[in-house]
This record gives sequence, structure tokens and C-alpha cells, in this order.
Amino acid sequence: MARLTIENITKSFGSVQVINGVNLDIAHREFVVFVGPSGCGKSTMLRMIAGLETVSGGQIRIGDRDITNVAPSKREIAMVFQSYALFPHLTVAENIGFGLRLAKVSREEIDRRVADVAKTLQLEMLLERKPRQLSGGQRQRVAIGRSIIRNPKVFLFDEPLSNLDAALRVQMRLEIARLHQRLDATMVYVTHDQTEAMTLADRIVVFNAGRIEQVGTPIELYEKPANTFVAGFIGAPSMNFIEANIDTSRGAPAAAFGPAMLPIEAARLPEGPIRLGVRPEHISIASDGEADFSGTVEIVEKLGAESLVYVQTGFTPEPVTMRAPPHLQVSPGDTLPLILDRARIHRFSADGAAF
Repeated sequence: MARLTIENITKSFGSVQVINGVNLDIAHREFVVFVGPSGCGKSTMLRMIAGLETVSGGQIRIGDRDITNVAPSKREIAMVFQSYALFPHLTVAENIGFGLRLAKVSREEIDRRVADVAKTLQLEMLLERKPRQLSGGQRQRVAIGRSIIRNPKVFLFDEPLSNLDAALRVQMRLEIARLHQRLDATMVYVTHDQTEAMTLADRIVVFNAGRIEQVGTPIELYEKPANTFVAGFIGAPSMNFIEANIDTSRGAPAAAFGPAMLPIEAARLPEGPIRLGVRPEHISIASDGEADFSGTVEIVEKLGAESLVYVQTGFTPEPVTMRAPPHLQVSPGDTLPLILDRARIHRFSADGAAF
């Protein structure tokens, strides 16, 4: 069983602690994606799993085996890097089978396994080419093939698609998803691209400042973020935030912001100001007399399948982003009456926690 367990892992570089007591349990055959801003610790965590960074404290296990201090080559882990790192003088077949040759595997066995990997990754027609004769996507498939051929228990991917153009990223994302289905393997994937995270992951782990902010399925993180960091990081365009105060002057508590008063129901209301969060798709143009507030259109981005409308409200520091139908006829300078979907408003206390 390739269950991966991370217990109270810490990592320090001198006096600077970059990983702060991370705990995570990754099930056998699960696809888990680490996301977070630059410097949050996601790649450092991946490198510690691989054995490329030493652990300052805690324990890492695969199944029942403690691999915390085991050499990288003995961990039964394969890692695919952002750089393809192929040998330019070797053919595709030789690159894929290189690790087996080092392990003194027989020529017949190497040829058989290279052929199997090439079929899995659709590289059969490219086996005699050199890396310089391949596209970026083909080179990355060769790098993945070099990992697959070792039959590891866990695959690690460190931003493997970031060097590819947009079209190739989409293609390779689909190929990695298919690969996971075919191999039925445990995979841990690091990316800063939330689209990759949302489309590939069984579960997403959101890192921030060396800590895990939230772990959950893509839909759980999108619909029920634990705090403002996760709410703002997951989703493109990101969630709109509106500063508000709790008003009880009319009896029932309400969130007061700009000209609006929205009823709030909660078992326990926090003290002080609050923050409301609303996704762009949960803001719409109001009918007469229904508007929560109005604003002035600043920019309209027409994306084909939809339009993004950026509206200056006067009471939010940044424009409010609204996702709109593609044929909506609005222009910069227009005034729009807007209404929020009451059932889809997120509420956060002053410290950022959802309530």
C-alpha cells in the first residue's frame, strides 16, 4: 500500500523556520495537489518527501515504513521536475531506460519495459529521436516515462507544466489525469496554477507561510473556504471581499456596507467588523427596486463564453468583479444596479475565519 503519512514535519534553514508542523495523510491511489503562493513551503515539502531536503523534525512514512532519513534512491519514489533534465545525446528510448541500465537490468527487460511505457505515453513513434527533435510536451512525457519505468510507490510532480505554453498545458494536464487513472498510483503534485489543482486533484492542500490552511476536495474549498486566504486564493477570478459591520438597530442582525443591509443568521456572531465574500458568478444585474448597491463599470473583458465586468462601487478598495453572459451590452462608464445571491454569500470574522 502506497499510503503517504506526514507527521508534524518541520523544516528550518538556520534560524528561519519554513515548514511549521505539517500533518497530512494521503491515501493509497489518491491524487493530492499542493497549492499556495511563492515561498509558502509547498515545494520544500515535496522535496522533503523525495529526500532531497533533510527534515528538521517529524516523520514521513510510506505505508508502515519510516522513510524520514532514507536515501532518495531507496524510497521507491519518482519525481518529475519543472525542467525536463533529459540527456541530449541519448535517444528517447535510452532516456526512459537510463535508470534501469544503472540498476544492471537485462537488455531484454529494459526493452520490454521501455516499450510498455512508450505505449502508455504515446511515445512509440518517437523512441529513436533525440530530445532536441521533440516538442516541449513530448519532452515532458519522456521525463514522466523515465519515472514510470521504475514502478515507484509514489509519484511526485514539481510544477511539471510551467515551462509549456497554454495549449500544451491543457493537453499535458489531460495526459497526467489519464496517466493517474491507468497507473492507479499515489500522486503528489505541486503547482501555483489553481486550474491545474482544481482539475487534477482528488484533494487540494492549500499552503501559506509554511502551514496548511485547508485540505479538501476542489468543490469543498471553492464552496466552503475555511478563511479569507483560501477564499481569495481558490477561484479565478478571485472572490470579491466587502468590508461590513454588524447592525442590530432593526432588531435582527444585519451586515451593513455601503447602502446595503443584508440579514445575517449565525449561531454566534463575532465582535467587531466582518468581511463578506461573494464569487463573481453570484453577482448579477438587479431588476428595478431590488438592487443592493450600484456601481460604475470600469472595464469589460469579453472572453467569448462569458464576460467579466469590473465595477467601481465607491465603498470597496478594488472594483467588484461580476461574471456576466457574453452578450451583455455594457460599456465603461455605465451605472449598473447589482444584487448579491443571498444564499451564496460567505462571511468571515475580523481574523479571517469563516463563520
